Amino acid sequence: MLLYHHCRTLEGMAYGAIHANPEFYDPDLAFGYRWLERQTGFAPVFLSVGDKLEDVYMTGYQNNWRVCMGYDGRGIHNHRTRGEFPNDILFSFSSIAGVFMDYEQWHLVMATDEYLPKNYKNLLFKPSWSRSKWERHAQKHPGCVQLVAPSLDLRLSERIWVRNKETKQILLNMGFENVEVRRIPVS
Repeated sequence: MLLYHHCRTLEGMAYGAIHANPEFYDPDLAFGYRWLERQTGFAPVFLSVGDKLEDVYMTGYQNNWRVCMGYDGRGIHNHRTRGEFPNDILFSFSSIAGVFMDYEQWHLVMATDEYLPKNYKNLLFKPSWSRSKWERHAQKHPGCVQLVAPSLDLRLSERIWVRNKETKQILLNMGFENVEVRRIPVS
């Protein structure tokens, strides 16, 4: 079954609808987010689209278990230690209203802070594609389709994955259902 996935931290949780907050845009990427806001008419909440592990990887949920966070300038691994791991939660939905985007073209927008040619909009949004074509593309090409929505009601999620039993209990106490502890391999 095709799902729409959104990942957020436990600290960013709300039992109800969430909205994007432009105050938290990464300053280095703010141009791309603002451009997207102008194109869609709303601050975007991002979801990955698909039913494969690659689609979940787009959300960053696997970073709950990522130990090596890269290298410093001297070639030494930067590792997380106990207590430094995030507590991200994956919400999956069977259907969400929003605007589909070609994730493989999103880097064109994110890589600039200047004027974007008109054809970038067509490359990113593919206006001639129907919802069913986007969904077929997501099934055939995992990790390639994302959707942006103006808001997201977390209570409507079909499935919720958490990293541990403590987080599961917190969400159950908030009123969420369909919560399961699910670990996935680090990409």
